[in-house]
Amino acid sequence: VAEIRAQILGGALAPGTPLTETGLAAMFDVARPTVRSALQVLTSRHLAQQSQGRSLIVPVLDHEDVRDLYFVRIPLELESVRVIVENGIPLGEAERQLEKMEQMPADASWAERVEIHSAFHVAIIDAVGSNRLSRIYSTLQDEMQLCLAQIQKSYPNPRDLATEHRKLLDELRSADLDRAQAEMRRHLERAVENYEST
Repeated sequence: VAEIRAQILGGALAPGTPLTETGLAAMFDVARPTVRSALQVLTSRHLAQQSQGRSLIVPVLDHEDVRDLYFVRIPLELESVRVIVENGIPLGEAERQLEKMEQMPADASWAERVEIHSAFHVAIIDAVGSNRLSRIYSTLQDEMQLCLAQIQKSYPNPRDLATEHRKLLDELRSADLDRAQAEMRRHLERAVENYEST
């Protein structure tokens, strides 16, 4: 599951690519039942979907899919920002994840960058201290990562991702709720705009 997921999020398995048991078994030198089990997990996590034929494919997110995903995501993160700013909640874990993002070597894969990016946002959500919020947010993770994987071309310089998140974290620490929420909204809406421009 981890290997196929990394191939999908890194772009090696592009949107629309067939995910056949035979092909994946040969790629990873494993038995077909192993691949079948992995594909079931990936389907449950929205990283594989049924094509018009019988085979599974890497999902192709269209503009409506992305708008709907962020329709759900944005209110969760804006509310998290409100709770963090109003209560002065420390963001040590988000800082640690951002430092990892900033220290990534230039040749780090996009899949690795997507993982750290997601860990940063999860750290913000988890800082709120609501188990249910964290649980709801976790169900969106793979689709959010798939979306980010598919807008890689919007970041010709991979370090732009770290720069964006440093600005966001600075605003979250500003103690100015309006500024912090405005920056979070800009950050998330920019992803939708980047997707629609691809």
